[in-house]
Amino acid sequence: MAKNPNYNRYAGMTSLPGDPLNPRKPRPYRVDEDGEVIYLDVDSQGAKLDRGVRDRLSRLSAANAEPFIPPQALPDVRAHDRKRSLPERKTIGGIDYHVMSANTYDPERSNGKTAIPNAEMIAATNANIRQMAVPDAGPERGAYTIRLPLDFSAGSDDRPVGERNLPLTNPKGEMYYSVPALGAEPGKTRTANTLNFGKELLVGTVALGHGHPDGDSNGMVDDVNPELKNYGDIKSLLIDNPIPMATVSEGRVGWHQLEDGKIQFMYPVGTKMGNREAAAIQRNLDRQQSLFQRKAP
Repeated sequence: MAKNPNYNRYAGMTSLPGDPLNPRKPRPYRVDEDGEVIYLDVDSQGAKLDRGVRDRLSRLSAANAEPFIPPQALPDVRAHDRKRSLPERKTIGGIDYHVMSANTYDPERSNGKTAIPNAEMIAATNANIRQMAVPDAGPERGAYTIRLPLDFSAGSDDRPVGERNLPLTNPKGEMYYSVPALGAEPGKTRTANTLNFGKELLVGTVALGHGHPDGDSNGMVDDVNPELKNYGDIKSLLIDNPIPMATVSEGRVGWHQLEDGKIQFMYPVGTKMGNREAAAIQRNLDRQQSLFQRKAP
């Protein structure tokens, strides 16, 4: 079936934003049945038409066009895609998080390890965010999150039973607290700031945290360059007994974690996360995932 040479999907709209070479100069156009843009100031061979011919073609196109459909009445495909691609959500310790996961995860090759911060680790990190925050372009700072077992149960007592000072309850619990990583060595590469915690962690360490310089970093994005053996903010997840890593940036705290061998990054709902920042983190997760796969037999 031949196309209607006068069909104009958006009759009534007389110009596109402009010529790519001169954006302020509008150009008359129509949109055909296939959604192709046809400029009315050129002929079928692409030659420029004089103004009188353009005006006659424009009036003829408008007279024979189908009813105008306002652009806002058409489905917003981009908004639909954004909604569909939002990361999953989870709540830990009363805080809602967005969770981004590597798209390259292969459950059949997963190392099966898990390292997710619990509510106590998150609370200790959030309460001591100043230990890690770098509000300027200075070197990175870090901190250990330590778990200290507590035992308030009664010990052995040789006194008569009626004279023993027994507690009313027999609680056993844990305490989490943050310790500045004074021995961690800050550094700088051609593309990023770094912080080396060393091979020996403090006894009782269950998580690590560090701050990206607010004046010299790309937000929460870690620098990943496998060719230079730079794997970003996931080194604490690569040890035999992996522990999560917190990233502090502009008052925000995100976490790199493992869930059944799947590398993830989570950040609080409501955090200002730009499209470029989120896309860069996603690309890094996809590249880092290969480090958490079992070697092929």
